[in-house]
Amino acid sequence: MSNPILLPDRALLAISGEERFSFLNTLLSADVSEGVGDVRYAALLSPQGKLLADVLCLTEAEPERIIVEYPADSDFAKRLRMYKLRAAVTLEALEDWRVAVALDAPPKDAAVTFADPRDPQLGFRAYGPSASFTADGNRALYDAARIAAVVPEGSTDLEPNKALLLENGFERLSGVDFRKGCFVGQEVTARMKYRNLGKKRLMAVSRDDGGLETGTTIMAGERTAGTVLSAVGRSALALMRHEFSAHTLTLGDSSAVQIMADPDAPNVVP
Repeated sequence: MSNPILLPDRALLAISGEERFSFLNTLLSADVSEGVGDVRYAALLSPQGKLLADVLCLTEAEPERIIVEYPADSDFAKRLRMYKLRAAVTLEALEDWRVAVALDAPPKDAAVTFADPRDPQLGFRAYGPSASFTADGNRALYDAARIAAVVPEGSTDLEPNKALLLENGFERLSGVDFRKGCFVGQEVTARMKYRNLGKKRLMAVSRDDGGLETGTTIMAGERTAGTVLSAVGRSALALMRHEFSAHTLTLGDSSAVQIMADPDAPNVVP
């Protein structure tokens, strides 16, 4: 069994109070389940439909609360406090807790463990006080698993105030629910879906000799086809203009780039 991998770029917030579910469901893109032990992937959007933070929401029974995992470099907690107003909820930053991932089996000594709902390749999430479990695994293994599964995470993949849910696989990953009622940014997101306005898709790409770097531009001839996001060795996530998906793709030095996975393409069967 491999060692858990620490994710210092993720933080935790506990939300309690009788209105905790209604409070989150008016804000987040997916329906937070009241089922104990259920986990939901979701996002907080701006009113303009731009992504501010990607989150995982876990419902606990004892104590009665929802643990929300979010990007540590975001203003997610600050925004929730702004939205709180008179809602009957309490927000508690779990500052002494940390987030880890185990790709093959859940750690036995973490306070909270659960299977990542986004993709089985991502293994198990583990939360708990810093001293309660050891997490010294190789971060590159986790990022490689995310790339293979085409799962974005954090500000490297999801640029705050710029990224759009439907261009970044959230519908495929059950991170958006169009049936649950209104949420912040819903109108713009629904318009993109029903009018088919998205021009880009999240894809996994590779280059035989490696060297893919975050921020590098992918070209289709003399036109910009996409941008490299998280990268590990020969593979990377890239936000691509789907009109160029069948073109010959290169980096600036003319080295060839191949599309490994395009799971959100129309008519693709998972």
